[in-house]
Amino acid sequence: MSRSLLYCLASFWLLILFQTAISDPNKSIRLHSTDNQNNKELLNGRIWRNEYLKAVGNQYFLTNTFLKGTVIFNGKKFNNLDLQYDIASDELILRIESCPVIILNKEMVDSFSLVFENRSYNVFNAGTDTSSLLRGYINVLYDGPSTLYVKYSKKLYPLAVDGKYDLFYQEHRVFVKKGSEIVLVSGRRKFLCLLDDKKKEIRHYMRTERIRISHRDPGTYVKVLRFYDSIRQAG
Repeated sequence: MSRSLLYCLASFWLLILFQTAISDPNKSIRLHSTDNQNNKELLNGRIWRNEYLKAVGNQYFLTNTFLKGTVIFNGKKFNNLDLQYDIASDELILRIESCPVIILNKEMVDSFSLVFENRSYNVFNAGTDTSSLLRGYINVLYDGPSTLYVKYSKKLYPLAVDGKYDLFYQEHRVFVKKGSEIVLVSGRRKFLCLLDDKKKEIRHYMRTERIRISHRDPGTYVKVLRFYDSIRQAG
């Protein structure tokens, strides 16, 4: 975003604050805190507008509230941010006090993490290469000798509720990286086929540990993939 556009945004917001102060003399104008000054480099994007106010459900990952998180932006780390991950548009939304809510410039977001219910979710930007299986923001569920990726998304079904309201529906695609190859996993059977060179050991492990895996919950693949990596390394 150009300096002139940033200046316009800042001026616009300060004007609103000034008008608010005039309408209520007892209400003071709060300027940026020190943290906000440190985060000003992030103000490089588009002003956010909610386009789905009448839809049933929401467009966000995990929850429709802002979550605490971290962003690696143009190689620099920013902590303790208020973030929402819009998986319908595959965009990251940032809220900073005394600034408009914005959609972060995706070309400058390297990765980000979100904390929800004491769990951290790590997401990286795979870019826009149409020849690659991985594009846009990708969630990393497991990162070892092998890697487990999930691409979460939400689709909007027009007038799906009583013929009046649009409906959000969440779906996902799962990918496993073995060596230099990334494979789309279409289901439980395909996942286990990728680990077929240790088939006997994995079956014994899953039976002994009473592990059940489901494509509906890609997180159930993590223990199996971690075990697979451990016995491959040991062998």
